[in-house]
Amino acid sequence: MQIEADKLFVHIPYRILLNNLDKLAKLGINAEIYVDADSLDTYTTQEIDLINSFFAKYGLKKILHGPIYDLNPGSLDRHIRRVSQERIGETVSLCEKLNTNHIVFHHGFNRIYYKTYREKWLENSSTGWKPVARYCLQKNINLAIENSLDPEPNIILDSIARINLPNFKACFDIGHFNAFGNEPALDIFKRYPKEVIGEIHLSDNTRTCDDHLALGKGNIDFKKFFELLEANKINPIVTIEPHSLEDIKPNLEYLSKIEELT
Repeated sequence: MQIEADKLFVHIPYRILLNNLDKLAKLGINAEIYVDADSLDTYTTQEIDLINSFFAKYGLKKILHGPIYDLNPGSLDRHIRRVSQERIGETVSLCEKLNTNHIVFHHGFNRIYYKTYREKWLENSSTGWKPVARYCLQKNINLAIENSLDPEPNIILDSIARINLPNFKACFDIGHFNAFGNEPALDIFKRYPKEVIGEIHLSDNTRTCDDHLALGKGNIDFKKFFELLEANKINPIVTIEPHSLEDIKPNLEYLSKIEELT
């Protein structure tokens, strides 16, 4: 399977991106920019202008990954829901300022805390996401909900079904399912309807924890995964998630080898 150049991205935190624009230029790779709460609170107009001019100069693309920690739009606590909605709204606003059209979010569902409140959580979450998704649809912004500690995909698939908008899809993180899934990650992937896959996250591990190893350093069968993508004609955004700048190049080299084999 050949990954289209304009659909291949590397995950990189906002501040690290700003400090390493020259390295990104040499690699010539598109960026999924991770914005945490601190970045949302402290970014400046000058920084946004710099990022926009850099990506335009080198003909590169950018997408966003929203804040991860503590957000829970389906919370039973209305104050937590309010803060979560504020952060989501701030991320959408930054997305517009960065002239991009795609954001990844985590869902915030905790299967232990909400075991007996699953339906209420889904109701709260859907109520919060629907106006955001409708606004983003008008602005041509796509949203992708990523699995995190999930053992199975049902909460994501149920959320997508309830929102029922063409720009509200899933980000399938194979590394997370390899580490936390209750069955093999490739079997879990087969449970996703192909039309809901908006993005793929790639990192490797040995199932002991979410190590974010360079591709090929764990036990995930990426060759078989890409064969599944090709067989099902799934052609989403593909984002590699290295935990160091040094891992970017070997990840790209590994992907090139996999493309040759599939």
